[in-house]
Amino acid sequence: MEQISQIFADGSYIQLTALLTGALFFAMVGIREMRNESIYGYLFAAIGIFFLAIHAILILNLAPSGSPVSYLNFWEWLIAFFAPALISLYLVFGFFNMLMSKVRTGMVKIFFGLTLLCYLFMLGGNWPLDARGIIVMIWSGLWFDVELGLTG
Repeated sequence: MEQISQIFADGSYIQLTALLTGALFFAMVGIREMRNESIYGYLFAAIGIFFLAIHAILILNLAPSGSPVSYLNFWEWLIAFFAPALISLYLVFGFFNMLMSKVRTGMVKIFFGLTLLCYLFMLGGNWPLDARGIIVMIWSGLWFDVELGLTG
């Protein structure tokens, strides 16, 4: 029978990823609204910072001594928490755009999300951590570029 701390540690991975997903979402919406000179952009940015702060507090205080979360470095955090959050945002926004009759944009987002999933967890399982982390950083820049429409 598992100890109660291990049960919370297993459930905290999903919670930490969801908090990071919320932080990314609200940061992107806040930047988009600030570009449109709306006052709500600051509210959304503050909510994104709040989710990021809660993520940081939980990742620092929730980790039991034997948990794999207790000894994460930046590259491991990027692949373990940031990449699944980014992949879920790509896929959710892609399916949402397809439902809103923006098939071309939705297909691009779904393609990027599935490509990142394949690069990190299928093809690149044996790649060095820093190479996979750099791919995640490039894909996060692409996500902001696609969402904010900086190129067109």
